Amino acid sequence: MEQADHGDLAALLPEDVLADVLRRVAEPRWLALSRCVCKAWRAIIDGGSLLRTELPFSGFFITFAELCLPEFFARPLSPLGRPAISGKLDFLPTPIKVCSDGWSLDGDYYIQDHCNGLLLLDGYVVNPATRCWNALPVCPHNHTGDGGIVHGILTHDYYLAFDPKVSSHYHVFEIPYLRWGKDGIDPLDETSEWPPSPYILHVFSSRRGCWEERLFVREGDAAGTLAKARVYESRLHSVYWRGYLYVHCQGDFIMRISLSEDKYSAIKAPMGVGDTNYIGLSEKGVYFASFVKNHIRVCILNESSNQLEWILKHDYDLKPIQMFDRQVHGPWILQDINYGVFRSHLPNINKEEVIHEKFEWNSDDDDFPKNEDMVEVHRRHPYFEIEILGFHPYKEILFLSRSETFKLKAMAFAYHLNSFNIESLGSIYPSCHRYFDSGLANEAREIESFPYTPCCWIEEIP
Repeated sequence: MEQADHGDLAALLPEDVLADVLRRVAEPRWLALSRCVCKAWRAIIDGGSLLRTELPFSGFFITFAELCLPEFFARPLSPLGRPAISGKLDFLPTPIKVCSDGWSLDGDYYIQDHCNGLLLLDGYVVNPATRCWNALPVCPHNHTGDGGIVHGILTHDYYLAFDPKVSSHYHVFEIPYLRWGKDGIDPLDETSEWPPSPYILHVFSSRRGCWEERLFVREGDAAGTLAKARVYESRLHSVYWRGYLYVHCQGDFIMRISLSEDKYSAIKAPMGVGDTNYIGLSEKGVYFASFVKNHIRVCILNESSNQLEWILKHDYDLKPIQMFDRQVHGPWILQDINYGVFRSHLPNINKEEVIHEKFEWNSDDDDFPKNEDMVEVHRRHPYFEIEILGFHPYKEILFLSRSETFKLKAMAFAYHLNSFNIESLGSIYPSCHRYFDSGLANEAREIESFPYTPCCWIEEIP
């Protein structure tokens, strides 16, 4: 008698029995991999909500312009049953080694992008939760121009697309960054549409292990002309949601890329926004935040109809944050990664010992703890700079930082977008930050940050 293979045996099981078997798979990683076996298994796992659909929100990676390593800002204790998350990148093949000058490192640890628990560094894709990494090969530029534009490409930005609920593989997109100004630019080229169609992009596939040239056809109108896109923009963000990569591009438009269909759309920014903008993911999808005078304007992308449109949520007053007059340490804490690495080269300081038992927190609670500091109105300060740290991935909460000149006394705040409550979370000012001062102008000391949702399902990055 010929023995049937495992796939045939599983197919003979009634659906309710198979669902009960899959329900007993306790490890999320194996349940996530089981979704890839066949369509029937995926339908059972998704239909019964057997796999947790939300990665835990654990804090923020924050990059300071004058520091060599990213900092991690979070509660000191993880929820029960989850490993403690560290922002240290000391598990990479290149050791973190302080150079002879005592103020720099032998290596580049700048975080270029992030997506669902993975970080993109120069030459690496990293999973800090599992301390695993993959080498990312250099992208070969073997065509004459980017998307039909031969001249005027200053550099390239790189963006991650990864969804562990769908696949253990990821993609890296290379998006051209245009040189601003008119020097050496052909005026005839400047009248052409931007982005072009088709748009040639380089895409790295972890499944294939190589870079490929992909042609993406535009749906709908272009964002504008090439001349209007040649504007200076600081760090541009991206989000990956429901199979689409949303990239905030020069010229203040969002490029919505579908890898499965080889198509893209150009979504113009909401009307009436300022010059400093941010896109992120939250409870209802893709959000857009922009500073408008003493307020911050928040819009939500409506994708329910055939036409993509921004819906204004509200304009939020920033005066309570500007007038807050206390320096709060905790309940969130900064891990002070740079101080730990450069400690032998820095003067001795008295760092307050953090009592870990005091700050237990579950990021999945419906509400933040009620006993934390709420912002009160105090005297006005002469100057404060407010920057966006990011959105809470599952609740309508916007995280902001406030600092004095040169990032002194930088603090983090949580702005609840529905209740209008504002909470002070603690200091994000790294210890001995002033000793790393290289003379950068204050406007060049932007904080770059993003919310981190660790993915522990994939023990090894494929």
